[in-house]
Amino acid sequence: MSNDSVPPTSPQGVLFSLIAEDRPWTVEEMIREKGEGSRVAVVDALAELEAMGLVTRINKRVMCASRAALKADELSV
Repeated sequence: MSNDSVPPTSPQGVLFSLIAEDRPWTVEEMIREKGEGSRVAVVDALAELEAMGLVTRINKRVMCASRAALKADELSV
């Protein structure tokens, strides 16, 4: 997945971070990664990604890229 000219708080930018470091992330970690002023944009991006099946929520505060997202990224290489 390329991150060229993708806004960091867009769904694509958030998904890029989730895939680049394939591990569970807390929502707060992602907000810090993207900048404290980005809270609403990150939460909205995560909700959009979850609705598309690209994010798996482990609980209310922890999520990771779904298997589908990781496989799609693998196939696009």
